[in-house]
This record gives sequence, structure tokens and C-alpha cells, in this order.
Amino acid sequence: MGDTLNDNYRQVLEFVIKNNDIFTDYERKYLLNYALKGHAPGKLIPDLVTEVYDKLGILEDNDNIYLGFMDLLDQEFLYRDRNIIEVGGGIIPSLAKRVSREQVSGKIKVYDPRLSKYEHNNEKLTLVRDKFYGDTKVGDANLIIGFMPCEATYNIIDSASRNNIDFMIALCEGGPHGDIYDYFENENDWLGTMLYMAERAVEDNNMGSLEKKYLKKYHNPYPVVYNKRK
Repeated sequence: MGDTLNDNYRQVLEFVIKNNDIFTDYERKYLLNYALKGHAPGKLIPDLVTEVYDKLGILEDNDNIYLGFMDLLDQEFLYRDRNIIEVGGGIIPSLAKRVSREQVSGKIKVYDPRLSKYEHNNEKLTLVRDKFYGDTKVGDANLIIGFMPCEATYNIIDSASRNNIDFMIALCEGGPHGDIYDYFENENDWLGTMLYMAERAVEDNNMGSLEKKYLKKYHNPYPVVYNKRK
């Protein structure tokens, strides 16, 4: 265990030093502290840590929540042949990169102002270093996704509604956690509001029904919501 922790810390330290300018001071300290202490069993691995650990190949498959999300995405939407927009892809677009490697006829475009300058486009992957809004043009996209996108959750629902395209969102805690929804008193209020908005969008636009599932294997307490057409 000690050797594994030391190795993880060394890898994260080298990565943070090499990519120092893409993280805030708080994020650098957080990543190094997490790598030093190790993962607490039965706890959800934070999204920032998942990005970096996935990039470095530290995560075992059974701990990698991206794989669980992709499995659900495949079951419900056969994503390999979809043109996808991911909103809030993170500093390191690990999920989008994994999706793009599996796609056959489809492509993925990922939006986030903080996308690392060291990440690049490829034939299946387009990086957009900008915010995504409900009225952002979606082009030929027929599926929009978000993995714990926090404040961008509303924009995903709004865009799916405007364009009548399928969506899947892995929700996060929201509420009083530093995003634009600070006026919610607690995360349950925020989650309830997002679920209500998603349900109205689906019903008002004849997009089927709103489904809700959990990635409990990864100790994630927040639901994944998506529309299921009849």
C-alpha cells in the first residue's frame, strides 16, 4: 500500500509540476494532498482527481466512474454512432477522450473554458475552450452529455429542450458549493429543481420520459438523468 501511495504521489507531483499553469494553487495542493493520503474506501473519488488519475493511468477499471457512465451511455444511446456535445469537460477532458476512442461514425465536441492548452483536437474530438449556453448552436449533434457539470446543468437541459435532442447528465451536489446556484439552501433543493426542469423539458417537447439511475458501484450518491424516447 505504501509503495502504491508513494508511486501515485510521485506521478501526480511530476504531472502537476509539468502542467503547473493549468491548475489553481488550491487545485495543485488538493491533488497532491489527495495523492499523499490515498483514497478512502467507500467514498466517491472527486472529479478533479478522476481526471488526473485517468490521464496518468492510476485508476483501476473498477474505480473508474467514466467507464460506468459510458456503459450507461451505450446502453441507452449507442453513443459510438452519435455526434455528441459534452458540456463542462473539465481541465483534462478524460471522459471525452475515452468516448472518442470508442466512436465509430460519431464524433464528440467538448466545451469548457478551462480545457488544458496541452490537450489537442483529433479526428473524433473537438475541444472548445468556451462556455456552453442554452442557445449555443449545436450543429449536427444529436446527443448532449454532462458529467457533474454543476452550474452548466441548466444550460444542457435548456439546449436539449430547444433542439429536441437526447441528453444524459450525471448530476453533482450543486447547491451551496460555489456555483451560480448558491441561492439554494441545500443540495436537495438544487437537485430537486434540476430534476423538475429536466422532467418539464422532456414532457413539453415529447422527448419520451425522464429516467434516473445511480452509479452506486462508484459510491456516487447523485443520479444520472436522461430522456428515454418511446
